[in-house]
Amino acid sequence: MRTLAVVTLTIATFDALPAADPFAPATVTSAKAPVVLGEAANDIAKQSGVPVAVAPNMLKTPLKDFKGYKATPFWEALQATADASGTRLVPSKGGREMSLVPRGPSRESASVSGPFRVVSQQVTGRALLTEGIVVHDLQLLVHWEPRLRVYRIDTGPKISAIKDVPGTKLTTDGGGSQVLPSDCTSELRVRVTGLTRDSDKLTQLAGTFGVTAAEKMLAFDFVVPGGRLPDAKKVEGVTAALKRVQKKGDTWEVVVEVGYPDGQPTFESFQGEWWLRDNRLLLIGPNAKPVAIDDYESLSPDNPRPLRVIYRFKEDAARGIGNPTAPGWALVYETPAPLREVRVPFELKDIPLP
Repeated sequence: MRTLAVVTLTIATFDALPAADPFAPATVTSAKAPVVLGEAANDIAKQSGVPVAVAPNMLKTPLKDFKGYKATPFWEALQATADASGTRLVPSKGGREMSLVPRGPSRESASVSGPFRVVSQQVTGRALLTEGIVVHDLQLLVHWEPRLRVYRIDTGPKISAIKDVPGTKLTTDGGGSQVLPSDCTSELRVRVTGLTRDSDKLTQLAGTFGVTAAEKMLAFDFVVPGGRLPDAKKVEGVTAALKRVQKKGDTWEVVVEVGYPDGQPTFESFQGEWWLRDNRLLLIGPNAKPVAIDDYESLSPDNPRPLRVIYRFKEDAARGIGNPTAPGWALVYETPAPLREVRVPFELKDIPLP
């Protein structure tokens, strides 16, 4: 049985947040400048933990006028590599991996802010005859370093500046809804009104979008010799404690209590499910192979602070599930780092128009 807590506390709105990014990007440093594409992709993948795919026939592609990396942010390192090799960045597997493919006639533009990257993907022009206006719908893709856990993101950015070549007076509607992304990418949509036939491109599109995210996952290791409960542990302001490790009949029950610092953003009940799923218990035996316990329920759903979750499992030698209180066994609890709500800035230039 899986029962999730209901979280209904009021949160601050994204518009009240500063346009600043507190999440530091991963960085890449090279002892010497890579000379071919495969070498550069391998450097970036090793240091960032993000797989970077290159087609076999492109591994030896030379990097022109390339000076390497010196504490270069992840996205900037990838973009510099793409520029030097005539390739472009394409996310795959929901943004958990990146590929470098031939650039070809691509005219996309991109903007980077910390661990976030925004890229223009599509512009569609439409004449709304009943309203007597022409609108252009812009589709942007935002993706982020996979280590970042994004639990809520705007679907429409708040636009602060927009310009075309003739200098037309333009208006935008970015919408105001939010989505709960299940991968490392999400779409942003902007509607522009006022463009004319003389407008062949947007020379500037700048704005911000709101994000609720945790910088990483935290892990708490517990050993329970003979059932004796260990002390609570605290990591980066988050506390975790085992409240019960007990066998009832043929089923083990493990109760975990997790406390977060004051001032954390919270979710409506329909928004918090993914964050709750990111809290998980791992059982690790003498072979050091972790097994996730996926039978759980939350306690005190009307009062989820602190978060209390009960996990249940039966011993199963075939699955590597044994007695968690026996010698050589351990419990590891994973939970997101403290959440932050921020507005992420971006600025795109020279977006071609149909």
